[in-house]
Amino acid sequence: MAIHVIQSQRIEVLVNEMLKTIRQPTSNPLQVLQTQHFIVPSLAVEKWLTEKIAEQKGISANTEFHHRIRAFQWAAYQAVLDDKDRVRQANIPRIVMQWRVFYNLQPWIQHEQNPLPAEHALHSLIQRIYDSAEQLPQGLEKQLKKQNMLYWVADKVSRLFSNYMVYRGFCQKGCEGVCQCQSNWLAVWGQQKRLNLKQQIYTPQNFASEEEKQAALEIYAFTQAQAEELEQWQSWLWSHIFHADFEKMQEIDQQFWQALGDPENPNPCMNKLPKQLVIFTLLDLPPSQLWFIRRLAQYMDIFILHYNPSQEYWADMVDPKWKLNMDARIKSRFIREMESQNKAVSDDDITAYIKKYNGEFNADMRESHHPLLTRFGKQARDHFSLLAALSSGDEGEWYDLFPEEEPQHLLGKIQSDVLNLVEPAAQAYDLDPADESLQIHVCHSSLRQLEVLKDRLIAWLGQDDSRQASDILVLSPKLKEQESLIRSVFAAPPSERDLYQKGQQKSQQNQATLGHQLTQDSVYLPIQIAGISSLDIHNAWRAVVGRITLVQGRFSFEEFGDWLSLAATQQRYALNLNNIERMNELLANAGFKRGLDAEHLKRSLSADDQDYRFSLKFALDRLALGVAVPEHCVVQHTLSYADVQSSDFELIFKLIQIYQDFAQRRDWLIQHELGQAKTVEYWLKQLMQDLSEFQDAGVDVLASVFSLVQKHDRMLTLASYFDAQSGQDLRQLSLPLDYILQEISAQLETQLEQASPSGAITFSQIGAIRPLPYKLIVMLNLDNGVFPSRDQQLAFDLMQLLKPQLGDRSRIEDDQGAFLDSLLLAQDSVWLFYNGFDVSDGEVRDPSVVVQEFVQHLALIVKHPDGASDSRLNLNGVEIPAQLKSLYYLHSLQPFDQLRFAESREVRFKDQWYRVAKQMQQETTPREAWFGEYPLLPQDVVVLDSMQWIRDVCFPARAYLKAIGVENLQSDTAAMNHEPLILNGLEKYSVRDFLLQHGEQDAESLLQDTLPVGKTLNATFQTGLQEQQYLRDTLQQFADEATATTQQLWKMNPHLHIRIQVPEQPTKLWCSVVAASARPRKYAEVWLEYLFWVVYQNTEQQDLERIVVCKDAVIHFANINAQQAHEYLAQWFEFWKHAQQYPVLLPAALVLKMKDKKEFEIQWDEAQSDQVLNMESFVKHWHDGAWGGFIDESEKNHPDWAFIFQDSETEPLLIEAFKQYSHRLYQPIIENYESAKNLQKQGESA
Repeated sequence: MAIHVIQSQRIEVLVNEMLKTIRQPTSNPLQVLQTQHFIVPSLAVEKWLTEKIAEQKGISANTEFHHRIRAFQWAAYQAVLDDKDRVRQANIPRIVMQWRVFYNLQPWIQHEQNPLPAEHALHSLIQRIYDSAEQLPQGLEKQLKKQNMLYWVADKVSRLFSNYMVYRGFCQKGCEGVCQCQSNWLAVWGQQKRLNLKQQIYTPQNFASEEEKQAALEIYAFTQAQAEELEQWQSWLWSHIFHADFEKMQEIDQQFWQALGDPENPNPCMNKLPKQLVIFTLLDLPPSQLWFIRRLAQYMDIFILHYNPSQEYWADMVDPKWKLNMDARIKSRFIREMESQNKAVSDDDITAYIKKYNGEFNADMRESHHPLLTRFGKQARDHFSLLAALSSGDEGEWYDLFPEEEPQHLLGKIQSDVLNLVEPAAQAYDLDPADESLQIHVCHSSLRQLEVLKDRLIAWLGQDDSRQASDILVLSPKLKEQESLIRSVFAAPPSERDLYQKGQQKSQQNQATLGHQLTQDSVYLPIQIAGISSLDIHNAWRAVVGRITLVQGRFSFEEFGDWLSLAATQQRYALNLNNIERMNELLANAGFKRGLDAEHLKRSLSADDQDYRFSLKFALDRLALGVAVPEHCVVQHTLSYADVQSSDFELIFKLIQIYQDFAQRRDWLIQHELGQAKTVEYWLKQLMQDLSEFQDAGVDVLASVFSLVQKHDRMLTLASYFDAQSGQDLRQLSLPLDYILQEISAQLETQLEQASPSGAITFSQIGAIRPLPYKLIVMLNLDNGVFPSRDQQLAFDLMQLLKPQLGDRSRIEDDQGAFLDSLLLAQDSVWLFYNGFDVSDGEVRDPSVVVQEFVQHLALIVKHPDGASDSRLNLNGVEIPAQLKSLYYLHSLQPFDQLRFAESREVRFKDQWYRVAKQMQQETTPREAWFGEYPLLPQDVVVLDSMQWIRDVCFPARAYLKAIGVENLQSDTAAMNHEPLILNGLEKYSVRDFLLQHGEQDAESLLQDTLPVGKTLNATFQTGLQEQQYLRDTLQQFADEATATTQQLWKMNPHLHIRIQVPEQPTKLWCSVVAASARPRKYAEVWLEYLFWVVYQNTEQQDLERIVVCKDAVIHFANINAQQAHEYLAQWFEFWKHAQQYPVLLPAALVLKMKDKKEFEIQWDEAQSDQVLNMESFVKHWHDGAWGGFIDESEKNHPDWAFIFQDSETEPLLIEAFKQYSHRLYQPIIENYESAKNLQKQGESA
């Protein structure tokens, strides 16, 4: 029985040695049936090792993997000891620790002020919680803020104590009885004592100046004060809440060794443990766990297969930066001593002193040798240093298996130098310009990095048929943030996805047909994003919690529509996309804006505001009534919806069911506010019930979420059972549901420990998949400030303030170690990507400090062709060492940049970007019209709607966009999500128009889906009544009632027919009343309606009159015969054809703009009618508009004009349009209007 260490720099070698250990011959035929136990650092190594075992043995079976030594340790306790419940009780999950901290501290945050005296150990912690809510008024909001802060503190404390139990709860000296080690913090705190912090805080020495000394002492004093404050409350929490539990853990450990008995003659329970244990690679090695393994090796054979990047002894090697600082301090101290003695100091004196100092203090053992290894491999060095205690051979065999190969490229040179711990020699390596083992790619954005990466991967895979997608590992420090970009850039083409999804459902012929749809633009690379839960799971979880959380916000139409569109929602309620689209249409038309119902709206409205329209319940009441009464009428104070179809009945029923589900959960997140606190157990049961409801409907992806919630429930049940025996019952712990949802969501988000290799290109967080070999390893986003990551620094951590101990872990050192592992384990190539240019301004940005140090190392060892070691090149602003030029690839901002396709080193394909670049490279020629007139065959007849045509010619941007088949979609989410507080112009018009059409009877009730909410409702309605009466009175001056109209077909020519509006009965006077203002465009529209009527009547007399009564004016046209109307319309149709081919800047709203709504502004030169005398006024209006609050068709900032012209210059086009068309089209309108107005005045005076 022994502990054997086998170390190598090659993972493949360790695998072969591992296979030898599990194939050892045995005389027991049943030995092959025994389970082989492995300890691995992560799931990634487990899956990779399982695959390798299967490849070598033909099958991988009867194996059990434990993730890290601690997992095996507790499994061994459980196997050997009889009291299983006691073992389970002692192993406290972190989340239970968090709940217990919250449970114990909660009573102290219930008061208005901190109830603890200043001398109490917890005073500073509790005061911090009170300070976080200090700015809030007393009441519920302030209490919730304190509660949120306490839960955050409980989370951090639980993580702290979990670390302390591993790294600061071990007796390193083997003390008899009570441990006295200062490194064993938990034992000291358990004895109600305090740490000797002065011994554990770094004491500054060897100052270069008095100022430096003073600054260092101030930092020391601040660190000590901070450490004392943290230790004060942490020691109290530990001793009062967790010390007893930790003692139980230690008792379990003691009972375990007692149960095993004497190593020479172990007890029979030893048979419950495996005969052999294999530890395959280490990513962390706390001294306490190494001690456990060493002691366990007295009872079984343990094989530690250790990945060591160097075959030399490097446990005492130091960080080169630390060495430089130390040498500088020694030099500075010597110079100060000599100057104090008034002695001159020469360079030889300094060299001799440093040499003497190094000899006296054995400084040679603190050399760096290879800076990459000692700078980035600090944790690997600590692991080697801990394992080096086993190298004597007293406890087992030690094997060094370091096969060495002659380096074939620059990457191999680095790996060889690290292996042999060779000090870098300046300009010692001749870099082959064709060497592609190391590449540094400089881009502008994460998206551009992925676009470049995809092209490079396609080329790399195509260079050698033996290369496979599974040979590629892509690492990123911000994988979650890049997930959507990765899925977008590497998305499967639609036909490929169709083949994958439908699979066997289609015949081979159909599959072949789909396969032919793939073009050269859509090369598909299979990828797997490891350690990130799938988008399907996230969206399904959103569907579940949406019924709980949406009601706590505005519950807007848009939010509800998004929730309805989730695939899990559709499955739960048996809907499809067509159903969702129709549901949204029904709800929007029925008036749903925001709010679940009246009860929900009451929470956000004042007590005096009792207008609860525009909620989901309001819309559903209308729809439900519309099933029975499909008319626009009021039944028992409810306005019915008239447009319900029979096919909508089932959808309305499901909407009612959905409403009931939301209403049932409306108060779940605010039970604490309502004084109806529920326990954690209750909420977990409710969540499992909701998850089961979706799973029963076929949402299978929620199985993992259900398991997660179920796991929390089991942990709580177990912890509560044992706590109840000790007087505490976590079953009574009440937490807001929001905290539990946050906890589950966070665990779904952070699944890095579940990252594992795949058969495709694997994307992973840096450090999640290591130490595993790949042919090609890519590292993305190595930007300064992004890598190494500092996001996960733990608050309140004393381990960061005090001196580190051998075996401690650091997130920064983890990332640096992962970077080094990637360099040393890549078999063919390493590609480094970073954003070297700011995407917004193009400014040069530095890469990560890690990349900078790596480049400095390369610049040192690579030989410059001209022998100038310090020469540098400037490539588009990026400063690089001249000898490393072949390693750098600077990429363009856009994938269709023409220079990209001209660059010989760029990987490029004849894809869509190539065609764009080729098009841009062609000579610039006058742009042809986007619209060509379709040649009409003799039998072709075009039928136009006059109203549509009139709108097009009055607003030429609309005609142009329609002609080229483009619709400029504009978002109207504000109107969908907000109930009207005041009505806009269009809504006011609809009220006036309704009153004109239907009269005043029950009008207010019938308009409840339109009138604004709140106090403006009555005012708006009364205003509408007054305006409606004014319009009727004005109309009476010309006719008793408005002229009834009908639609007729006017045949302008054999190929063009137009549907026009004309009076229903023959008449000389056509009167209309509209509830809108007489805007400038309205004059042109009425004029064209009048022309169509005249030509349709085909009268030679000038006796037809057209009168339109508007809210603020009367539009009157007369004295036109059919021949004149034909001539005028011909001009307009010529203009229309031109406007379809070219954007013509001649909107009627601009040409006919008026002064004070009394007279038209435009003035033409009498001698040259195409010249506008006051053109400057129209140009100014075009650029600036009439006023800043409203943008209409007469301004260049109108969305349609802006969409057409983008940032192009428009003023010359505006002037040209006015010159060519304004007089021909609009002068007759103004002349006829003024003439008719004068006749009207004469008639009134007569």
